[in-house]
Amino acid sequence: MIALVALVCAAPFVSAWVAYFIVQPGGGKSYGTLLPTQPLPALDGNPTRKRLAESSTGSAAPGLPAKWSVVISLPDPCDAACEATLYATRQARTMLGKERERVQRMVVTNGNAPAGFSANHPDAVIVSPKDGGLPAAWSSLLGRGIVLVDPLGNQVLLWPSQPDPKRLNQDLSRLLRASRIG
Repeated sequence: MIALVALVCAAPFVSAWVAYFIVQPGGGKSYGTLLPTQPLPALDGNPTRKRLAESSTGSAAPGLPAKWSVVISLPDPCDAACEATLYATRQARTMLGKERERVQRMVVTNGNAPAGFSANHPDAVIVSPKDGGLPAAWSSLLGRGIVLVDPLGNQVLLWPSQPDPKRLNQDLSRLLRASRIG
């Protein structure tokens, strides 16, 4: 009887040890790659966090309002891959339903957007960096894919350049459900 009581008491510890050391848990469910939390410079050279703190309305200066931003780099000739990326981000934002107002799509261009861009993508905010160049932090991130920036101006997630809209939406949905900012 004593051995049975000892076995019942030891079972949770043994099962926890087995689960931790032998049956290792897999990675998270996130589609995007989690980036180290650090502020990105604003596209005009000022730190984004400082601009948000100085703002009296709670939104940043033009280019980065206090919303979650899905940032895409738009090459000069927007080819089929570029259109597919724009479509995927638009669909992911649309699938958010009532939460979509907390997320904006930001398109960074080196010059002017192509003709008809605003008509095809009315929800996208077009940003052209001043002085003709992106800060180094932006260039390295946007060269690797699509970036999610939080309302405080910190980099959060990096998605592939050709994302799956459903998985992108799942990441955004989980994030917005857990976050109360933006």
